[in-house]
Amino acid sequence: MFTISKEAEKYIADLFIEQGGKLGLKVEVEKIGTPVANVTFNFCKPDEMNHSKYEKYPYEGFDVYADVAYIEALKDADVALKKDGAARKLTITAPNARGDAPKDDAPLETKIKYTLITEISPRLASHGGICELVEITKKKEVVLNFGGGCQGCSSVAITLKDGIESELIGLYPEITKIIDSTDHSNKENAYM
Repeated sequence: MFTISKEAEKYIADLFIEQGGKLGLKVEVEKIGTPVANVTFNFCKPDEMNHSKYEKYPYEGFDVYADVAYIEALKDADVALKKDGAARKLTITAPNARGDAPKDDAPLETKIKYTLITEISPRLASHGGICELVEITKKKEVVLNFGGGCQGCSSVAITLKDGIESELIGLYPEITKIIDSTDHSNKENAYM
C-alpha cells in the first residue's frame, strides 16, 4: 500500500511505546480526489476498528489500519521523517490521493464542488466556516449550506452575494442564482 522509511517506522514505534503500545495507527484521506487531498494519521484502538471496513498492515512495533475506501488513493504513498533542527515531523506524499481540476465538459455539479473545496471553503476556514453544495435546481439555482463559523454569522449575506455568488457565476455563467439554505438562527459558533 505505502512505504514507511525505516527512520519514520522507528519514530512511530517509539511514539507507540510512549503511549503504552496498545494502539494502532489509523490512516485516512480527507477531500480525496481533489488537489487539496490530505492524508492523516491518528492513534486508534485496534479492538474498536471495524475489521470489515479497515485493512490491517503490520509494521515493526505497530499496525496500520487503512479504510478500504482509501487503499487506491494510498498506493505509492511514502511516509518519511523530516528533521527541522531539533523538531521531527512525519511527511506523507500520496500522489494518488489527489485529483485534477474538472475538465470543461464535466458536469456543473462536479465543477461547483471542486470550486467550493479548493477555493471558497479554504477562505471561509480562516473564520472557522465551510460551504457545501446542497443541490442545483432545474432552473440552475445553486443551493448552498453554510456551517461552522458561517452558520449564524451576521456577514454571511454579504459573503454570499459579493463573494461566492459573483465568483461562481463568473466561473459558470449558466448559474442563475445562489441560494443559502442554512438555518442561521443558531448563532452559537458564529464568527461575528
